Amino acid sequence: MFLCIDLDAFFVSVERALNPELNGKPVVVGALPGERGVVASASYEARHFGIKSGMPISQAYKLCPWAIFLRPDFPKYEEFSKRFEEFLYHYSPGVEKASIDEAFVDIRGTERLFGPPLVLAQQIKQKIKEFLRLPCSIGIARTKVIAKIACEQSKPGGLLIVNPEEERKFLFPLSVDVLPGIGPKSLVVLKNLNIHTVEDFFKTPDWILEVALGQGYRTIKSFLNGGDYRLLNTIKSMSHEVTFPEDTNDGELIRSVFYQLIEILCQRLRQNGLATLLCIIKLRFSDFKTVTRRVRLPTSTNSQQRIYKFCLPVLQGMMEENKRIRLIGVALTAFQYDRFQPSIFSLQEERLNRLNQALDKARLKFGFNSVLPAKNLAVKFNTRVHSLITPQG
Repeated sequence: MFLCIDLDAFFVSVERALNPELNGKPVVVGALPGERGVVASASYEARHFGIKSGMPISQAYKLCPWAIFLRPDFPKYEEFSKRFEEFLYHYSPGVEKASIDEAFVDIRGTERLFGPPLVLAQQIKQKIKEFLRLPCSIGIARTKVIAKIACEQSKPGGLLIVNPEEERKFLFPLSVDVLPGIGPKSLVVLKNLNIHTVEDFFKTPDWILEVALGQGYRTIKSFLNGGDYRLLNTIKSMSHEVTFPEDTNDGELIRSVFYQLIEILCQRLRQNGLATLLCIIKLRFSDFKTVTRRVRLPTSTNSQQRIYKFCLPVLQGMMEENKRIRLIGVALTAFQYDRFQPSIFSLQEERLNRLNQALDKARLKFGFNSVLPAKNLAVKFNTRVHSLITPQG
């Protein structure tokens, strides 16, 4: 059995743990009203008014102008996330961090020490509230996929166990998009085929699903029979962008942000065992003109150092318009599997792989900003930009 533990409204919950006067009030973590930026986290009181993560702050302010708006403090959040992970290791060595506020715990073999899964989950939930002062939701199931779905269905602050013999009863009434691999585009296709629930999906003939979704439908179907996330590879692209608090033509800052965006995406590539062949650069200028350039890489890679080297001349050319820049974004696509097998013909590539794997290990344990290359210093010392670009897991 697995537990999926998700810290509810994590950024807001950390702020409330440090300032209990925020409890029960609509709280939004992100940019401040009048600034550019988006909602990073919203309390459930704020969500009641329609505010959600990723929404522009200007829109959030219109929906609830009396909400309390706070700038994010990522070092604080990373510290709480580290405590959360360390706490879970008291119950099992099989802890897998999924993001800054979510983890899976393999509890097979722990029953003699901590009791049945439901008793253990209740204890963990109580202790997280007691020692970290954070609310959480927990799903319990035979696989991580079903535990994750159970966790989502129990939000906020719930606890839900799905025993193996009850999996179909639990899953079948749910909307089909609870299944990993069913994104917004796939959902539209399925709804056009009158496939609305998980039951509809599993009862639809395979040839129809293959026409609609391709061979990936087999993996999605396998989740009911014990399949897990390791079987899933539906990632087609990754992207990250940042809107500057003020339009800028500071070349050093722009290049520093560009490098950190690539770093964040390459870390995600390595975590998923992928490499990329194509980088897309996006700039939006102060007059709202938006330009994009595609850079085909000579070989597939997940090394930010190589991608930056090949893409920097293209970025420099885009900046020759000599306008202030409002937004910069990076997208990676054309993925291939990366087996991390060093080549005897590329000693430098092998060294980069080892360096980046060491960086990933340190950052996953101590936070992304625990190790920063010199190229990122311009971002680090610009606190407003730094708060917007820091990865959120």
